Amino acid sequence: MTPMVSIGSFAFPEPSTYSATTSTVVDSGRNVEGYVIGAVIRDDIAKVELGWTFISASNWASILAQFSPARGGSFYNNVTFYLQDTNSWVTRQMYVSDRTAAVFLRNKDGSIKGYQNAGLSLVEV
Repeated sequence: MTPMVSIGSFAFPEPSTYSATTSTVVDSGRNVEGYVIGAVIRDDIAKVELGWTFISASNWASILAQFSPARGGSFYNNVTFYLQDTNSWVTRQMYVSDRTAAVFLRNKDGSIKGYQNAGLSLVEV
């Protein structure tokens, strides 16, 4: 089965939630009669939001490392994901935006075992 999201050979764990947004950037304003005057600068910009009800600390760290140059990743990545507009898999250059997670389980030594309600947003460049 094709993973919902991957970067090269790195497949993200199957998310609990997957939300897609398609945006259009418009340069616009209103004229003296109050009508919008504008031009589309770019359309069909993709954003996907992924969430996990529970994810292990090691899986979460592996995902976040994909976007961290200090840990062998890159800020911009060629991400393969399911595009709602075309009903198909596409690869586009994206960056990671907000990343959130709540500590759920701790090991006896105090280290983190896993997170609940972890999520991130991937935005097309």
